[in-house]
Amino acid sequence: MKAVLFTLAFTIGLVFGFFPSLYKPRPLYWRVMTISILTIMVILALFPQTGGTFADATITYRMGVQHSVPVRVTVLPATKTFDPTTHETTIQAKDYSGREQTCTLIFNEKNYPAEKLESANSFIVNLKREGVDNVFRAEEIKSINPILTLPYIIGLEERARILYFHVPMSWIAVLAYIIAMVFAAKYLARKNIRDDITSASAAALGTLFCLLATVTGSIWAKFNWGSFWNWDPRETSIFVLLLIYAAYFALRSAIDNEERRARLSAVYAILAAVTVPFFIFIIPRINEGLHPGSKGDVNIGPVISPQAEALNPIKQVILSLSFAGFTLLFFWMLSLQIRSKILQLRSIKHDSI
Repeated sequence: MKAVLFTLAFTIGLVFGFFPSLYKPRPLYWRVMTISILTIMVILALFPQTGGTFADATITYRMGVQHSVPVRVTVLPATKTFDPTTHETTIQAKDYSGREQTCTLIFNEKNYPAEKLESANSFIVNLKREGVDNVFRAEEIKSINPILTLPYIIGLEERARILYFHVPMSWIAVLAYIIAMVFAAKYLARKNIRDDITSASAAALGTLFCLLATVTGSIWAKFNWGSFWNWDPRETSIFVLLLIYAAYFALRSAIDNEERRARLSAVYAILAAVTVPFFIFIIPRINEGLHPGSKGDVNIGPVISPQAEALNPIKQVILSLSFAGFTLLFFWMLSLQIRSKILQLRSIKHDSI
């Protein structure tokens, strides 16, 4: 399912991205589709509450983390007991992991809304392990009968939501640099100024999304690693990549002759794109670092990881929508930038390009 969803997302993004043409306005249905995909993705990424499992609460406790874990549970019928000496209510419940594990939940008198919970199909409650693995103390009811819950990721928790923006932005940066390389090669072959405009526009947007990926990654690093910048191999490699493309734009701005600027820029864009796979995919994986997928890390990232939390269907759907939506947004921005530059050039030269 995971491979099918991501393949479908990439296919939709690329096919509709180049359709009908980079040099034509986006049709109304195309714009509605893009806005709809992005809107649904943002809602799914930001608004549903997180609901984990009993195993998440147990592992978190064993890691020495003191805070509770939100777990989505369903109450087993006829299991409620009340202890008048301690003023505690005990119930038997199952989580939504698919396992046949029954655990005991202990509520104090104040945080057990009987009239709501006893009629609920499910609810999300903050739990902490109480003595043994199958007994948990309930601290707070977060939601009753939630329609949708996001998976709880140990170590990331609510901070995992930024992955739905950070990872696709990195993908867009790579895609943009590849497109810049392809149209740079086309310019060298055909000497068509449209190809130079397309290559430069793609490189500019690629650098924008690369910066956005860096910023979102830095925000995540601050809350997960304690500082905005740690000179992790992936952070260092993306910084070098930004410097490479900063030099590309410096080169373009330093040359006045249009044909010479286009020719040298095309050669540079091809050489720069060759470095992208090394800085994005290879160097961070052959060095030890903090990022998932670094040398010696069994977690190879949120997209291709085979671990259970990466295979969660809700997470797969949101990531797939994010990849498709951001890809379409990139092509929309690319088309607008190309057409605006062509119009500017036409107004200067007073001819058609």
